[in-house]
Amino acid sequence: MKRYCVLAIAFFIGLFGAAQAELIIWVGENGANMVDSLGIATDQGFVDLLEGAGYTVQAEYSTMTGNPLTTEQFDILESGDLIIMSRTTSSGSYLDLAGWSSISKPIIVCNIYVARSNRWQWFNTEALINNGRSGAPALKPEIPDHPIFTGLTPDTDGLFYPLDPEIGCGNTSFPNWAEAGDDGVIIATSVTVDSMAAVEGAVAIVYWPMDAAFYPETTQFAGGPRLVFPCGTQEDAGICPKQGLYNLTPVGDQLFLNTVAWMLGKEVGVQDKPAGAPTDYKLAQNFPNPFNPSTRIEFTIPTNSQVKLGIYNMLGQQVALLTNQRYQAGTFSVSWDGLDESGQSVESGVYLYRLESDEVTLTKKMLMIK
Repeated sequence: MKRYCVLAIAFFIGLFGAAQAELIIWVGENGANMVDSLGIATDQGFVDLLEGAGYTVQAEYSTMTGNPLTTEQFDILESGDLIIMSRTTSSGSYLDLAGWSSISKPIIVCNIYVARSNRWQWFNTEALINNGRSGAPALKPEIPDHPIFTGLTPDTDGLFYPLDPEIGCGNTSFPNWAEAGDDGVIIATSVTVDSMAAVEGAVAIVYWPMDAAFYPETTQFAGGPRLVFPCGTQEDAGICPKQGLYNLTPVGDQLFLNTVAWMLGKEVGVQDKPAGAPTDYKLAQNFPNPFNPSTRIEFTIPTNSQVKLGIYNMLGQQVALLTNQRYQAGTFSVSWDGLDESGQSVESGVYLYRLESDEVTLTKKMLMIK
């Protein structure tokens, strides 16, 4: 698995604005009044949290199951700005993996079972790994300056605890994974609390950009941004006391809301654009140019955007993909080592490099000389 570094992201800590009107499609099961054997409502705490932050939530309880998805179901899912798969969902009810993969809107999955290789193929494993603390282990940031950690302060060991250990039990309440694939951006892993050591393959929060292959052996590609944010499994309260209750800690509340905002393309925790922030897209001339064997490309974006930067030959065929992920506003740079997608050195000649976002496409030429 690759761990990616966020390139020079700058942001200012602020408060969530009150004028958010984005529509979130909340996918759950068994009705709006789903309760466990102790009468504890399951999803309502999450819905209340989102609505309290100013989002509009459209709850779809047991209406998005089926294989294949119908045209009506697709229309509902695509009508939202973000889709969240609740921890109450049963993975066996969502078997149209190709249909769910094709959805263009961003998706957050809180029920990790649905992302296994025998379901949606986001992870190259069916197995779950227990990791201590009664199903609520510690999170270790792998990208500490990632926007989803805005406004949060880790403990003295650099860890966060988003789930309440008194609400839930069982070995699969916060599962970890062995394989996130080459395109998975590992934002946080899970550690064993007693030793403060990472469990091998203990992936917790993972992001895949649009068009990413989830892992080399998969047949599925991300039709839009995808992210896993495990909130534990839904176990009956008669077996696990308080399991049905809303289980995020105050740290978990903010981490969850930060993640939702980031997946919606919002500037997390930012009220106003800081002075001196970029106001336009720019693609600089690569340096050095001509070059051999490597060169660097700098680009500027004015707002949180999905950015793809690729190298193309003069026939318009893609030679190499340098980046395809979401960036905050700012100036960034990536390098190209003169190798194509198969790892072979390219021939001398003129190449194009192209930046694509939702708003613009910018192209420049470069010269490779051997």
